[in-house]
Amino acid sequence: MYRRSLFAAALSAAPLSVAPWVAARGQDYPSRPVRLVVGFPPGGGTDLVARPFAAGAQAALGQSLVVDNRGGANGGVGLEVVAKSPADGYTLGHVNSSVVVTNPLLYRNHPVVVARDLVPICTVADSAVVLAVPADLPAKDLRELVALARSKPGELHFGSGGLGSVDHLAFEVVKKQTGVDFLHVPYRGGGPALNDMLGGRVQLMISSYGMYKGQVDAGKVRIVAILGRSRHPALPDVPTAIEQGWPDLVVTSWQGVVAPAGTASAILDRVESAYRQAAAQPEMKKLMESLGYFPVFRGRSEAAALLRDDTAKWSAIIGELKIQLD
Repeated sequence: MYRRSLFAAALSAAPLSVAPWVAARGQDYPSRPVRLVVGFPPGGGTDLVARPFAAGAQAALGQSLVVDNRGGANGGVGLEVVAKSPADGYTLGHVNSSVVVTNPLLYRNHPVVVARDLVPICTVADSAVVLAVPADLPAKDLRELVALARSKPGELHFGSGGLGSVDHLAFEVVKKQTGVDFLHVPYRGGGPALNDMLGGRVQLMISSYGMYKGQVDAGKVRIVAILGRSRHPALPDVPTAIEQGWPDLVVTSWQGVVAPAGTASAILDRVESAYRQAAAQPEMKKLMESLGYFPVFRGRSEAAALLRDDTAKWSAIIGELKIQLD
């Protein structure tokens, strides 16, 4: 019921009446509804995080945060909309880390230079990136999977959502850390790859836990490792790769909010504070965990540092792989 109420509030909350002479300066911000651009269609993983946070933040802002879905180019269309909008605080973007970190590194003619065109406000949730296998594969954890792969060189296939996708890049990290060369089979999206894993054509996938939750609950998929620094509350019995002997096998994926570069600090502070209040609500934390996320909030300085560190990390990996997309 709480999730439904958040979605309803995000879609239908009416803006407060404000005198028309009120200027859109930082101390008066916001004096009208704020557009929140999401670069993916409604109902996807990014949208499902963006909407409840928009509903929670608008209560603190005193104005509506209206979600505007602009799908296309793996989030790039929406990102360009935000980057080219006036820096007045009335257009913000809810993004995932692939949109602002890996995509600009992968695509030759990416229209947005993140460091120049955008400023991070906060992060609101980290994905529980997991390594999944079919339930009938004789490997109950990462150690057993690695041993199985070494005993059958070239026989275990990894399915990804496409060349250069986050799951493909995560797979390359796994290969490098474990020393096992699974055969990579790229698909046009994670859904077709999952279908083929259920059909026995691939034996390994990596993505956010939310993608597999239904199949895990149905007993068709097993999670053998969490590629983060801690276990997830929904998977208390699944150890991290760190716990299983790979201390550097960590893959980060997160969602957050950005604004056009040049937005006044007072406005950024106001939005950060509103999102911080939303993130602090116990119901929000429970909702994020139920969707397969870690409810981790980072403010402006922490988010900026994370963006810089992730960009440097993935730049080195992508450069080593020599991947570049049109």
